[in-house]
Amino acid sequence: MSATAPPSLKWIVAVGVGAFALFMLGALVVEPAVHRLIEPADDPAPHRPADRVEVGDAVLAGRYATAGSTLVVQIKGGALSTGTGGTLTSEPHRLVPADQQASLSTIFADAMTVPPQAQIEIRRITAEEDTRLCAGHPVGWLALAVRRDGFVMMPVRQGPPPGALTPDDQLCAVLDLSR
Repeated sequence: MSATAPPSLKWIVAVGVGAFALFMLGALVVEPAVHRLIEPADDPAPHRPADRVEVGDAVLAGRYATAGSTLVVQIKGGALSTGTGGTLTSEPHRLVPADQQASLSTIFADAMTVPPQAQIEIRRITAEEDTRLCAGHPVGWLALAVRRDGFVMMPVRQGPPPGALTPDDQLCAVLDLSR
């Protein structure tokens, strides 16, 4: 039977130093490089035209008005208050691309005059008090397309949510609101 000799102390030290060198290389060179690739740059956002509809998770809050300030709305959370004293309370329902049907014969892009790749947020109205957004009819849904400086809003009368089964007369006048 042959016995193998234990590794020498020099061999053990060399392996330890090599392992430590690889660890430091990873910690000081590789990890920061990977981190820079994953994290977004600190550069400011690229310039986008103010009237461009955003595709993403923009949050609406504050005061908005239509051109000429004929209608002023204040948004806080899911509540929308109009300058006439009316309020709407809403909750998220779904997100759809603007190239989907808003009603039997029209798509959101055409009804709201937004690009087909825009994201439309459909919100269900949970309470309405005299907003007069839908020519005297109660509002059941809101379709929103967000821009950098405001949003496009299409109220929809009570009934089924906007989509391929919604009658055309359920869609109300589109409002273009800006800061």
